Amino acid sequence: MLYSCFYRNKLRKQYNLVGGGCGDCLRHCCCETCALTQEYRELKNRGFDLSIGWHANVERNQGLAMAPVVEKGMNR
Repeated sequence: MLYSCFYRNKLRKQYNLVGGGCGDCLRHCCCETCALTQEYRELKNRGFDLSIGWHANVERNQGLAMAPVVEKGMNR
């Protein structure tokens, strides 16, 4: 549970996802399966093929492992 909670936090930081540490830990404490399913869907929607492993995905899709570039907000 602790490892997957740490991984979820890392995933949030990498992709600038909304949420926080306390809520993440509670999700993994109360329903580990639900939390892992959410993380799986997030990576799958970003184009990862989880059946081949992390390293193979990084090699296959160099741009996917990096956080997307965020455009600047509105300027005056």
